[in-house]
Amino acid sequence: MARWVRWTLGVVAALAVVAAVLWWTPTGDYVILPGVTENLNRIVSVQKATGKLPSGKLLMVAVDVEPANLYFYLLGKYTPYAEVYPAQELLGPTQNEQQYIQANMALMSESHLAAKVAALRQLGYPAKETGHGVYVYAAEKNTPAAGHLKANDVIQAIDGTPVPISQDLLNYLGHVTPGQKVTLKVLRNKKDISVTVGTVKSTQLKNHAMLGVLIATYKPNWHIPMKINIRTGNISGPSAGMMFSLSIIDHLKPQLDLTRGQTIAGTGTIDAYGNIGPIGGIKEKVITVYDAGAKVFLVPTSEYGEAVQEAKAIGISQKMRIIPVGTLAQAVAALEHR
Repeated sequence: MARWVRWTLGVVAALAVVAAVLWWTPTGDYVILPGVTENLNRIVSVQKATGKLPSGKLLMVAVDVEPANLYFYLLGKYTPYAEVYPAQELLGPTQNEQQYIQANMALMSESHLAAKVAALRQLGYPAKETGHGVYVYAAEKNTPAAGHLKANDVIQAIDGTPVPISQDLLNYLGHVTPGQKVTLKVLRNKKDISVTVGTVKSTQLKNHAMLGVLIATYKPNWHIPMKINIRTGNISGPSAGMMFSLSIIDHLKPQLDLTRGQTIAGTGTIDAYGNIGPIGGIKEKVITVYDAGAKVFLVPTSEYGEAVQEAKAIGISQKMRIIPVGTLAQAVAALEHR
């Protein structure tokens, strides 16, 4: 009996040591884990909303990003429930963790404004953007912009054409042949400089060239004819933009009944013109929204294949419908006619 007790204690002690090593050994990487959902009825409010909201729920979804210990590293490498990213790949070559957090909080703020404008434009309200150039959040690795453009740069003109808002830059690049070089007037550290940058074929916009930068209008201003509040607290990043817009539409036009009494989740960035863009952590978001009871999950078109693959991997592909959308109009139509 004593031998069995000693053996059991020895095994328990060994397991405790292994657990401690797994938990307290950092890897220098980051892990993306399933996170939380939020009912947008509690987050979004619209001053001129009339009538009672439909009985269903519109959910935004956020993932959890943490420095990886050895346990999470192994979880991300060998299960479909997490993903591991090297620090440089997640944070970017010029960012530390605090800068990454600050950038994502700024992107969340930008998404609030873009979502409001996109929703109002979808409902026929007039809206026009003004700005003071194109702000660069980061230059993407292995793109023409890397090494030429830096975070906090403000692009003021391209080939001599002023670009007061980000859409002006995108419109210009729509007429540039991928591979062609362009010359940018850039405000950097309060000094005007000229930067010549190559282009490549856009990964998101058909027949467009791209530089490889994450951008937004610098000091944007839109006329919004009503007070709309979006309270997201410490949640950061731009990926809930589409769902903010849908919630605003739900408030202003409840007769559309977008939810039909169901729980509808979605993820995707949005710009002021209603274009839905890609996001990160789609695998973990599939798990998160399913656990929250979602019956429909709207995802950016570019993430649709990965989302479906994840749903099959964890055995829920027949239990939750995943719908690809590329614009806010498509998202509204998908919910109206599902």
